[in-house]
Amino acid sequence: MAMGRISMRRVVRALVVLVVLGFAGKVLLDMNSEPEGLEARIAQDLSPEDRKRALDPGRDRSQYPGQAHWRMHGILGLKPDGTPGLPPKPCPTNYNMAQELSNNGFFGRLSDCLPLDRNITDARHKLCARVQYDLDTLPETSVVFVFYDEWLTVLMRSVHSVLNRTPPQLLREIILVDDGSSKPWLQKPLEDYIKLLPKVRLIRNGQRLGLVKARLAGIRAATAETFTVLDSHIEVEEGWCEPLMARIKGDRRRMLMPQIDGVDQETFEPLVGGIGCSLGFLWNLIEHAIPIQPKDQALRNSPIDAVRSPTMAGGLFTANRDYFLELGGYDDQFGFWGTENLELSFRLWQCGGFLECMPCSRIHHIFRKGGHAYSLPQGHVAKNKLRTAAVWMDDYAFIVHEALGIKPEQLEQMGDISDMLELRDRLQCKNFDWYLKNVYPESIITDRADIKALGMIKNPASNQCLDTLQKSWADSPVGVYGCHGQGSQRFLTLSKTHEIRPVANLELCLTSRLTITWCEASRDAKFEFTPAGLVQNKHNGRCLRVDETPKLAFADCDENDARQKWIFPDESPPRV
Repeated sequence: MAMGRISMRRVVRALVVLVVLGFAGKVLLDMNSEPEGLEARIAQDLSPEDRKRALDPGRDRSQYPGQAHWRMHGILGLKPDGTPGLPPKPCPTNYNMAQELSNNGFFGRLSDCLPLDRNITDARHKLCARVQYDLDTLPETSVVFVFYDEWLTVLMRSVHSVLNRTPPQLLREIILVDDGSSKPWLQKPLEDYIKLLPKVRLIRNGQRLGLVKARLAGIRAATAETFTVLDSHIEVEEGWCEPLMARIKGDRRRMLMPQIDGVDQETFEPLVGGIGCSLGFLWNLIEHAIPIQPKDQALRNSPIDAVRSPTMAGGLFTANRDYFLELGGYDDQFGFWGTENLELSFRLWQCGGFLECMPCSRIHHIFRKGGHAYSLPQGHVAKNKLRTAAVWMDDYAFIVHEALGIKPEQLEQMGDISDMLELRDRLQCKNFDWYLKNVYPESIITDRADIKALGMIKNPASNQCLDTLQKSWADSPVGVYGCHGQGSQRFLTLSKTHEIRPVANLELCLTSRLTITWCEASRDAKFEFTPAGLVQNKHNGRCLRVDETPKLAFADCDENDARQKWIFPDESPPRV
């Protein structure tokens, strides 16, 4: 029976790949046809007005030959003799998917046989297509792609996508920043190919600087009023750029992000859904999807209106170039990658800007699975998080230190932050308490008083402490163990939400089943901390107790039972 299930899964996966390969063959036939015939087939999908414009023999085609509705910069990548500069390769028929994914996090060899130009699905709300934009009054943008050892056809499909789906009036240039790639296909083959594309230029870093510094190089080289940062493995949808430019025109202090959908890593099929428009953060400093907050929803009159967001995912956003640099750009002392999205989010809000998501701007992104294209030096992410907490989070930084397991002697890893503190003072930025209360009031903590304790939860009678037993994932059991105060015994106990969360994974909460599970999905994760020292679950009405085994259990609440009384040695955490 097990073999039957495995075989059926293989059959289904093979059918999916065959469908994708069939789609690739169909589009490749289209691309090898004469341009006029290609435009006629494209025009079949247009409205009568757009069809008339696309096929008008008197239309000016001199600048972008073959220009059409979804080829806004014409037919791309043709050599002078009319042949493709990056011709498709035969589709792979013999492969091990796990091995393919381990190389890049996606099926790179399949990408090589798929067209660089794809008219992908339109997942926007139906109201988006009804919005009319006066393109000649909107600002231009410079699109910045940073890459390191990226798969060539994935990178070029990203570039083609932007050229195909961005009105020429809005696209000043595409800047490719090579952060020290070593792959041979990213050397002369890349240089030769981009000569066949309009508006594309290449910057090469002499050595690998990391994502943050490489982006800064691209942004500083940009010549348009705005810049748009995109990851090197994306495809944009129709109408992705117009809402961003229209919104930023109204206020240069706005930084804008698209709604991010997915691309299947194995079939390259565009997927609807990925990262929503509203993001918060967890206290170990990673972004975290949240529902649109009531205060932000109240600002909207339509499902396609801008959504204010406390944080951003970071890989895809638009900003006014001068305003971004006035804010100090990125912290140029950051390590290679990580947390720059939260650092910029905090800085933007605290220093007078706004972070918004535009639901009509949708971009599909490959979220790598099973592998990565490159390795990263150790320690750089912790350094970035420590710098972010020290510069922007004030008296709440100690929560980050707990969540990361940082000891006092490790704080020196952050390096010198005096320049960033001087920048914050010069910009007259608000404090983090203001951010929590005004920008992210749905956070589990909006005031230090919301924290009852951060550390051990101890039963003195048994000398046992609450312990995750080294299992900090959903539906793991919780028990007790001799008190040692290390990672598995560190809990965030919240007076505001009546929750007990393991510091090792602050998305989880202790439940009436004596497990830790996703807080948002739990109805039995609320506890009352009584003056007598009892910890009573609000769902079952019973109290935590250490029995004689010793083992954690629930019992009928009894203030005279010493094994039901708990203390919080780290109550009222000190200021940092």
